[in-house]
Amino acid sequence: MTSTELVPVPGATTAVVRRRRRAEPDIVSAVGERISASAARKLTHAVPRSSRNARASRWRSYALWCATYDWAEDEPNAVLSYLSDLGDRGHPANSIEAHFSTLRAMRAIQDAPLSDKEIKACQLVIRHRAGEEADDPLVEPGPLQADAVDLDELRLMVRALDRTTARGKRDAAVLLIAWWMAARASEPARLNLHDAKITTVQIEDENGRKRPHQALIIKIRRSKADQAARGQEVRILAPADQELCPIHALRAWLDVLADDGQLTPGPLLRRIDRHGNIGAKAAGRPPRDDRRRGGITADTVNDIIKAAARAAQLTPAPSPEERAAAARAQQEAFAAADAAPTAEEANAILKTWRTARRAARAALRRITGHSFRRGWIQQALAAGNPPETVALHSRHALRSTAFDAYRRKKVPWNQNPTRFLDLAA
Repeated sequence: MTSTELVPVPGATTAVVRRRRRAEPDIVSAVGERISASAARKLTHAVPRSSRNARASRWRSYALWCATYDWAEDEPNAVLSYLSDLGDRGHPANSIEAHFSTLRAMRAIQDAPLSDKEIKACQLVIRHRAGEEADDPLVEPGPLQADAVDLDELRLMVRALDRTTARGKRDAAVLLIAWWMAARASEPARLNLHDAKITTVQIEDENGRKRPHQALIIKIRRSKADQAARGQEVRILAPADQELCPIHALRAWLDVLADDGQLTPGPLLRRIDRHGNIGAKAAGRPPRDDRRRGGITADTVNDIIKAAARAAQLTPAPSPEERAAAARAQQEAFAAADAAPTAEEANAILKTWRTARRAARAALRRITGHSFRRGWIQQALAAGNPPETVALHSRHALRSTAFDAYRRKKVPWNQNPTRFLDLAA
């Protein structure tokens, strides 16, 4: 089916029109409604790729479960039963909740929405699984979160880099810019050269006199919390410690680009291959967007942070034997589940394996891209900064549950109320 456009015929005095064929045929939705290919593409790309992939993966898992256990995808209580099975297999409550959110939205899109009764039942199943996790003595309840990285640990990570090399200078810029801007991993990866501006501002000292101070102004064009791309600005004052100064690191990286003839419009943080080639000249798989061909990705930022944490001995590096043992345990669990005579026995086997794997992961320190975001927020709050100021810098709504999740929930030892009972040693 092709769409049409009404185009006036030049010089015509009557309402004569001609039909113009589109290069791309229109799309017919699952409910039989027509939409242009251009509009469909923009609706799709309005959702971040990572979110689209996660939703597609959850729906595939649900569709496979329906086919395996002879349920129709739009059948009443199919989603409820699927979520219950996820819990029986050992998936945590927050993972089940993510599946529920996706399946609820997809069923509504397909004109087969969940009833209010089903929604309530699904929420009860998720609550039951959360209770199981809380009562399980073998694993810590709640989602596995990245551990915070404070300033002292950031220093160790930076010192683990060879800052005499182009890669070391690039990685130092990544680490320091990401930490000081309380960044999500995707935010420094998306920066363009002119999105980071080094400037001088006037700051009042303790005597009320204004003194010049170096500052870095970073323009975030779009982020997870700014899908409308209104743009946000992050302002960073240069710390006195040059080793931890993002402005010093940025200048060193810009010198690398200038020496390579690449101080040109494009991504700020660029790829470097093992031969030392920079940007678009670097070998390897480039980003999907040709306009960012020479730039790094959020995965690169995560890899740089994880590698620096391992080099600084903040996190353990699993040995080849440990990796092989983990892979073998997974294969054996799935093989035993496949051989189990009933679905209930198979689920019990998988639940035992997932519980053991989760306990092992929880016992180890986890440093990822989000460790910097959590670390800066906690360090800024511990320094006595007002929460509203910290939330403004980290691009959070002050009362958002996301901001609250980053805050420390434990009373500092020097403020602990048991200290004032005159019984503490």
